[in-house]
Amino acid sequence: MSEPAAPPPDPSSPAATRRRRAWLLGVPLALLLTAAAVYVGLRAAGPDQTGEPTSRPTSIATPLASLDLSGLPVARRSPCSRIDRGDVERALRGPVVETGHYDSGDRTSLTSGLRDVSHEFDCTYRADTGAEARVWVFAEPVTRGVARGIVRDARGTRGCRPVTGGPVYGAPTLSTSCRVSTPPGRAVTLRGLFGDAWLSCQVSTPSPATAGDPRRETERRAQRWCVSVATSVGARP
Repeated sequence: MSEPAAPPPDPSSPAATRRRRAWLLGVPLALLLTAAAVYVGLRAAGPDQTGEPTSRPTSIATPLASLDLSGLPVARRSPCSRIDRGDVERALRGPVVETGHYDSGDRTSLTSGLRDVSHEFDCTYRADTGAEARVWVFAEPVTRGVARGIVRDARGTRGCRPVTGGPVYGAPTLSTSCRVSTPPGRAVTLRGLFGDAWLSCQVSTPSPATAGDPRRETERRAQRWCVSVATSVGARP
């Protein structure tokens, strides 16, 4: 599930974040309204009449497949500080018990048995159930031609299949659902090119036999998580 050191190829405060979502650069108002309606985990912030904070999910007004997020201005920098912890917990369906972030230039474990200097920014969150939510952005600019090569390589990865019916997550873009072995389960990844920034987003869950999470539900969890990530990261500073 870990990404390689170089951009190609691709292997697979919270209140301030919510305020920034309303100031996305270059995104039509209709897209903002649609994203807010589709994002199941988006909470209504503010006190109720009793003075207590309210937190309720919005209804789904538009299918995820109708969303085109490719125009969001994603920056090639660490996205971790812009991610809402509530969004993470909804993706994990539980509290975060472990994180594993790293920045471009850090020496870290990139894949099993490979420790090297990273050329990406990574945010990784884990729950005690074994579920994991990740986001990573390549530090170097990516051209459209290179992005097409990343998509081609990811499409041919053994044990993976394309996922359809989700949001347009960059251009070019590809969503995949892959079997993973350690621990046994499934990883659903959305990735794509936003300007010159290559953004990937992933949810991994244990096998349905141990977690009761069917494949399609993992795909929906990943899509909702990745919509929240894109609308948080692709926002004005």
